[in-house]
Amino acid sequence: MKTTKSNHQYIFIILIVVTIISQILLSYTFRSGVDDNQIQTLFWIRHLFSFGLPGIIILWQIQDTILHTKTKVSTYLWRNIRYIFIPYILLGIVYSLYNSQISTESFKESFINMVIQGNWHGSFVLVIFQFTILNLFFRKIGRYHKTMVLVSFFISITYLANDAIFQYPFFNNDVNLLSWLFFYCLGTYIGYHYQTLKKLIKENQPLIVLMTILSFLPFIYFAEAYSAEILLLEPALLPYFACSFLLVYSISMSMVGLKQTLVQNIASYGSFILLFHPVITPFLFSFFGVLEEQTILLLFFGLLFILGMSLGVAEILDQYTLTRFALAKAILR
Repeated sequence: MKTTKSNHQYIFIILIVVTIISQILLSYTFRSGVDDNQIQTLFWIRHLFSFGLPGIIILWQIQDTILHTKTKVSTYLWRNIRYIFIPYILLGIVYSLYNSQISTESFKESFINMVIQGNWHGSFVLVIFQFTILNLFFRKIGRYHKTMVLVSFFISITYLANDAIFQYPFFNNDVNLLSWLFFYCLGTYIGYHYQTLKKLIKENQPLIVLMTILSFLPFIYFAEAYSAEILLLEPALLPYFACSFLLVYSISMSMVGLKQTLVQNIASYGSFILLFHPVITPFLFSFFGVLEEQTILLLFFGLLFILGMSLGVAEILDQYTLTRFALAKAILR
C-alpha cells in the first residue's frame, strides 16, 4: 500500500504540473499581442495538455475505490464532505466576493453562477462529489463487468456530441455526470483490478506510448476549426485522456530521486493548488512577461512561481484550525 500511495503521489504531481501548464497557456492565449497564427498553434498545444483534470478525476476514483470500498457509509460520506465540499464552498465564497467586486453581479448571483452551477475552474469538485454519491449506490457494478467501461465510453461520447439536446436544466453542462461517466467507470475498474493492471502497464510501456500518440489522431481529424476558446471535454479526445493517464501511470513507476518532503507537500495540498492557481496565473506575466518569446523558460519559471505561491499560502492556512478547513484534500489523504 505504501508503494501504491507513492505512485499515486507522483501521478498527482505530474497531472498538477500539466494542469498548471494548461492554465499558463490559457492565460497566454488571451494576451493582447497574440496573433492568429499563435492562437492556431496554441489550440493544438493546449489540447495536448488538456488531459490534466480528466486524469485527476480518474486518479481520485481509483484512490477512492482502493481505500474506501469497505468504509461505513456515514464515515465515507462525512469524510468526503469535509475534504471536498466544505473547502469547495469556502473557497467559492472567497471567489464570489472577488467576482462581485470586479463585475456587475452581486455576491448572491456570483455564488449561484460559479459555485452552485459550476461556471468556474473549481467545477471539477462538483464532478468528484457526484462520484461520491454514485459510489454509495453503484460502486460494486464496476468490479465485475469490464463492459461497463465500454458502455460508459459510448454514453459519454454520445452525450458530449449532443450536449445541446441533453442539458442540465440548472447546472453547467461541464459538470454533467454523463460527460464524466466513462472516467468514473474506468477509475472504478482500475481500482478493483489495480494489481493486475499495474503489472500490465509496467510491462507494456512502449505500447502505451504508441496508443497515446494514435489516440490523438481522431481529434486532429474531427476538429473543425481552431479558436481561442476550447471545451473542457471533447468527445474525440476521450481515448486520448484515457491513454494519457495510463502513460502518466507508467512514468510514475520509474520516478525516483525527487525529495520526498516536496512530493508529500505538493500531493497533500494538491487539491488546494488546483483551486487556487488560476487566481495567480494572470499575475505571472507581470513578473515574467519578458520571457513570452522563450516558451520553455516561461513555463519553467511559471511553474516555480505558481507552485511556490500556492504552497506558501497552503502552509499558512494549515497552521490554524479555522483556516485549515479551506484546504481541500480530496485526492490523496
